[in-house]
Amino acid sequence: MTKPIATIAVSVMCTFAAGALAAQAPPGFDDANIRASIRTLSSDEFAGRAPDTIGEQKTIAYIAGRFKAYGLAPADHGSYFQDVPLVQITAAPDATLAVAGGRAPLDLRYGEDMMVYTERLIQTVSLQSSPLVFAGYGIVAPEYHWNDYAGLDVRGKTVVVLVNDPGYATGDPALFHGKAMTYYGRWTYKYEEAARQGAAGILIVHETGPAGYPWAVVHNSMIGAREELSPGNAYRPAIEGWLTRDAAVKLFAAAGLNFERLAAAAARRGFAPVPLRQTVSVSLHNTVRSIVSHNVVALVRGAARPNEVVVYSAHWDHFGTRKGPDGKPQIFHGAVDNGSGIASLLELARVFAATRPRPARSVLFVATTSEEQGLLGAAYYARHPLIPLADTVADLNMDVMNVYGATRDVEVRGQAMSTLDDDLRTAAHDLGLVVRPDAEPEKGYYFRADHFEFAKAGVPALSIQDGTDFVGRPAGWGLAQLRDYTRFHYHKPADTYNPHWDLAGLRQELQVLYLTGRRLADQRSRPQWYADSPFRKVRAAERSAAH
Repeated sequence: MTKPIATIAVSVMCTFAAGALAAQAPPGFDDANIRASIRTLSSDEFAGRAPDTIGEQKTIAYIAGRFKAYGLAPADHGSYFQDVPLVQITAAPDATLAVAGGRAPLDLRYGEDMMVYTERLIQTVSLQSSPLVFAGYGIVAPEYHWNDYAGLDVRGKTVVVLVNDPGYATGDPALFHGKAMTYYGRWTYKYEEAARQGAAGILIVHETGPAGYPWAVVHNSMIGAREELSPGNAYRPAIEGWLTRDAAVKLFAAAGLNFERLAAAAARRGFAPVPLRQTVSVSLHNTVRSIVSHNVVALVRGAARPNEVVVYSAHWDHFGTRKGPDGKPQIFHGAVDNGSGIASLLELARVFAATRPRPARSVLFVATTSEEQGLLGAAYYARHPLIPLADTVADLNMDVMNVYGATRDVEVRGQAMSTLDDDLRTAAHDLGLVVRPDAEPEKGYYFRADHFEFAKAGVPALSIQDGTDFVGRPAGWGLAQLRDYTRFHYHKPADTYNPHWDLAGLRQELQVLYLTGRRLADQRSRPQWYADSPFRKVRAAERSAAH
């Protein structure tokens, strides 16, 4: 029967009002559920959750089981699992960087002085007598009038470059983004640019401050098996890797050069690359095999516009089980990174599935694989989306959640790039919270989590981050906890579950994320990139192609 127009109007108004009410009053989040998920995922039984291990099998079964129990629909053609084909490369830890020429030869040791690997899918990769060149920060950025490769032919050569960008080194707000890292400061960009320039190899000088993490993180992230998206990146340099700062100082001294003086000069405009008059030789012996890992995907179908979607994401993987310095197995438990994110994703999924009325748009939950190896699961999803990216409204990502207690604030990783930050700010305000700028923008957190792959694909995206103004704690206490975690737990076996954690802050973050996602799902408007965002053009082309 056709209803009278007035009846339809009243019905629509009531539905809208109910939806608005649901958005204004976030439901409760269950502390016991969250704790159970973190404790389970970071247990010895899950063996560190490395891709293509028993840890993966247990992890994805657990996540899919929770999705199913909560009533979410499988999102990939009747399956909760999106296959992610990867190539796994394991380099033998017997590599030595042999440096010849200069005042004296050097042999730089794997793990202690340097870490090197390759993304080329072959069993043996070598550099033989490749000339070394110091190329400053290894950046070509026309918009900043900066080109470290100007006039330099690096074909067949190995470039040595500094981590981060000149803005960090100088603190000059007019240079790049000052202390806040740009993408030009990330190691991924430096590898990509070296490849575009035709370099045979690239070595980045590690320093804890500008990198944002200690050498142990580089070591633990690169040793053992590494994954790449199939069929791999054959265009990448033959050898990619890092030098410790001490090794770089020795290298430059052997060339008759002063590292500190050249590093300072490299942060000024007009710096010219410096040949080191040395050559480097190294061979890597690899085991290469194809594997299939999995993103875990589930859907709460929208009531009015089911073909449009808001995404929540978090990565399930960590570093698995590896031999420690004493030769005994060490489990990298990954309780905070990112057991806390997956527990949050599951709790949001439970709440969205149970809350009525259902959201107007669909809500997709994506637990990604192989984030620790370079955001690979998210990158694969962005290239093979289950719902077209043009119809993907936003991505809200969770990576390392607050386990230290209630705060008066929350932070967003990196600088604001889209009106999605405004949506989050509105939700936080409704809960009596302040959204503050990233307290450590120099660490480039925006480029270090899965939301970045959605952003590169044009989808407005952000990762929430712990606040620093903790209730009942002195000023600076929150930042001290973050730095303590980075120093002693991040990417280490010590990232374990603590039953004494105070999850009040994590539940606050979930409330903010729920309100933000619910409003995005219910309203007709969409977040937009700001005019100066590097992702704006991608989004415009995406939307244009869809229409």
